Amino acid sequence: MLTRFALGLFLLFSFHVFATAQVVASYEINGIKGDLEKNVALYLKQLEGDNATSTLLSHAKKQVASSLKALGYYKPTIKLNYHNKTQTLVATIERGPVTRIADVRITVQGDGKDDPLLQHSINTINLQQGDILNHSDYDAARKKIEGQLLELGYFDVKWLAHQLAISLKNNSAEVILTIDTGVRYQFGELVLGEETRAEKYIRSIAKFKQGEAYKATLVSEYNLALSTTPYFSSVRVYADISNRANKQVPIKVDVLHRPANSYEIGGGYSTDLGPKVRFKWSKPWLTENGHYLESNLNVSQRQQDISLGYTVPVDNPNDDLWRFSVGYKLEDELTNDVYSKILTGQLQRQWLTDDNWVRTAFLRRDRETYRIGDAEQSSKMLMPGLSYAKKVTEGGTTPSSGYQWLLSAEFGLKDMFSTTNIVRMQIQNAWLQTYFDRHLIFLKANIGAMLVDDIDNVPFSLRFYAGGDQSVRGFAYQSISPEDEAGRLIGGKYLITGTVEYNYQFAESWRAALFVDSGTATNDFTDRVEVGAGFGIRYLTPVGPVRIDHAWGLTKESNSTRLSITIGPEI
Repeated sequence: MLTRFALGLFLLFSFHVFATAQVVASYEINGIKGDLEKNVALYLKQLEGDNATSTLLSHAKKQVASSLKALGYYKPTIKLNYHNKTQTLVATIERGPVTRIADVRITVQGDGKDDPLLQHSINTINLQQGDILNHSDYDAARKKIEGQLLELGYFDVKWLAHQLAISLKNNSAEVILTIDTGVRYQFGELVLGEETRAEKYIRSIAKFKQGEAYKATLVSEYNLALSTTPYFSSVRVYADISNRANKQVPIKVDVLHRPANSYEIGGGYSTDLGPKVRFKWSKPWLTENGHYLESNLNVSQRQQDISLGYTVPVDNPNDDLWRFSVGYKLEDELTNDVYSKILTGQLQRQWLTDDNWVRTAFLRRDRETYRIGDAEQSSKMLMPGLSYAKKVTEGGTTPSSGYQWLLSAEFGLKDMFSTTNIVRMQIQNAWLQTYFDRHLIFLKANIGAMLVDDIDNVPFSLRFYAGGDQSVRGFAYQSISPEDEAGRLIGGKYLITGTVEYNYQFAESWRAALFVDSGTATNDFTDRVEVGAGFGIRYLTPVGPVRIDHAWGLTKESNSTRLSITIGPEI
């Protein structure tokens, strides 16, 4: 009896040791490289920790074959061996002949047959005769066509055929896609989810009309435009596809109004200003016609400003309006020996041009007291002007692509309530684009010029300076400027700055950045062009990226660096 018990323990122990020894601890791939190796490795890595049984090896061989087929290799030779000593699964592979696309046959029936937008999407899919067959390209082509069909309002689409016809004999494949698009739907009635006093503006903002051909992009843009108005805390716009009828699809709008008073608090930090605090108060509905009030307060150790604006919508509360604003701003030695305080009031009329530029005509009255060194001066300016602005982005609060323009011109006349004669112009442009999902390029330029006899007669707030976290990083705020005989920074007639920045997204919510900034503020273009460079990190949040930058002034004598933290997108 004892002998049998001991034998049982021995056999149990032996089985345990054997089972432990058969675990797959690592893998090795021989005979293939590049994407083929990566595709096989994605599967083999999942086997780590499993027991290397004959069933597992048989199943693994089939999976390896499937991973090779996905990249166009249907006749591979695969050998799988398990090395017990090293606990390594070794895959030795001869990939065999490659399968190429012999023909791509895409047939469209229904209204989409003659639709140029749909045909353009089909013509640009990544499937061409002679290409190596790649199943992911085939799947992506189908999804692209399906996405474009939904974008254009083909809600009754049917796939009559979608297949890859593989010829093992000829090592070839035929792509066969046959689509019945059905009818292309039109925009139907605009249906509001509940009664709202903002109905007039909700309807006026829509850039489509009932009976026009449906396009999902216009619905998305409409949703964004409503969200940008001051009235709503939540907006949902969608095509009510389930209730489509008579070739039209209703557009539903559900909104949630902001409270009678809204508050926002933010902040940041920069080497120039130290800690910064921002407070915003808005009252989104003052009258039955949608007049609204907005106030902003920004406070740091050396800079404070407060503004109050009253807005009267004319039609579109985002782009067609009258606005009156007053403000006060104080800067206390942001640059050495410079002090400035300014009280301003402005009346402006803003509306869209036919090509969607935001045009603003304004009349501004400034009363400013400033000191550069020991000399204190005061000025009064009455300046009419005109500006044009345009911003186009994709990606919401964290844009993946887009551009922005701002062009402005203003003037003051000594004979018309101004301290000096002046014409001041400025052009700003920013552009960004994302490549291969992870690589973002951001470019920015700022050019300014003024016509004036003597820079000493120009109010401090109108002079051009460069430097700071929104200009040439690595240099202090407004530290790039012409100097007087005492070395004090007096500002210039001309400005030119530029930025080149590269971002790499290394995780879902994180990007690393490298950048170079350069520029100068000058009176005669004899001043040196300064250059700053550095690196940063971007944390992507629902309200926009948090940008942390560390920069050096490459052309300045000091080796000191500057840190800045800002919240919000590049454009």
